[in-house]
Amino acid sequence: MESRLTRLREAILRILLWPHVEAQFPIPCTRQEALDSRTCCPLWNGSPCGEMAGRGDCAQHFLEGADLPFDYRVDWPNSFYDKVCACYGNFDGFDCGVCSPGWQGPDCLEPHRVDRKEITDMTEDERELFISNLDHAKHTISNRYKILTSNDTTKAGNFKFHEATVYDLYVWLHYYAAKKYADTDDDAAHRGPAFPFWHRIFLLFIEREIRLLTGNHNFFIPYWDWTRTDHCNICTNDYFGAVDPDGHIDQGSRFSKWKVRSPSCSFLNASFLLLLKLRKPGKDRSADTLPTSGDVRRTLCEDNYDTPPFNKMSKHSFRSRLEGFDIPRDSRNLQSAMHNLVHDYFNGTMSHLPTAANDPLFMVHHSFVDK
Repeated sequence: MESRLTRLREAILRILLWPHVEAQFPIPCTRQEALDSRTCCPLWNGSPCGEMAGRGDCAQHFLEGADLPFDYRVDWPNSFYDKVCACYGNFDGFDCGVCSPGWQGPDCLEPHRVDRKEITDMTEDERELFISNLDHAKHTISNRYKILTSNDTTKAGNFKFHEATVYDLYVWLHYYAAKKYADTDDDAAHRGPAFPFWHRIFLLFIEREIRLLTGNHNFFIPYWDWTRTDHCNICTNDYFGAVDPDGHIDQGSRFSKWKVRSPSCSFLNASFLLLLKLRKPGKDRSADTLPTSGDVRRTLCEDNYDTPPFNKMSKHSFRSRLEGFDIPRDSRNLQSAMHNLVHDYFNGTMSHLPTAANDPLFMVHHSFVDK
């Protein structure tokens, strides 16, 4: 069993470390000719992967499959393509047409630094621009990617491609990575060593997509420092929306108009179920408070990045404490800690893996986890 888990973890890390493949599908690569030729090398400035401009090349890619039942997400991208773009230097993206995070300019040689701010430290104008950009992303169909849906990821050819808004690409990516692998209790993004790294890539992905959408190249996801407060101080209409006693977002907030994408059976069959977004912060007695600065200090003092068995049972593990499975013994009688506690505290859409990213609170929470 241990060797099997080891191979699974290695497969997950190979997926994370393959530099120019993202889980969404570039629109050119969803066309039949790309699928038939098993080649995902879109043109940039007239040549595949920007080869003529020295940005990358269309490279043969082989990934040794994990010892698991067939799953598109493990055998990535071999389930669909033999060739994908391999970008040079600081060039990045599915066609090598963008710069890697931290770089800008026509040749991607100019450093680009954007400091994320704590959300309550932003000026009113900064906060309004951030929220407006999110709203724009929520209501604009991506012209770069489609999503893949499947009611069984272990059956070859059992999938469909669909349009999605820029924000809903992000929602879908989290849901799809959080699905357990067949015959295991593991997924790519949680309960294991990849947790911080996967979510960092996830944040960088949506930051980039919103920058490209809006032309605001300094767009950033602020962080919410939940150690500053014992309640949701951003659950107001100036931020992410006040809630009524039933947990519904106040009609005075633009987020009350957002439609939640829920991976029910209808989601898996490619249509989205529309649900009301719910938050009942602090109403669950097992998660009625937020992590403290002391919890953060204890987490940062952990010497080991991760420990066997490298899952939610790990003890004396920085990753497990950060994720919130290794719960400190204290008087609060909580069922979770740190990252997990914040999700559980909201007692609604944010509290369930399949739907969590629908709530925009998710990104500012994970920005602080990343910090």
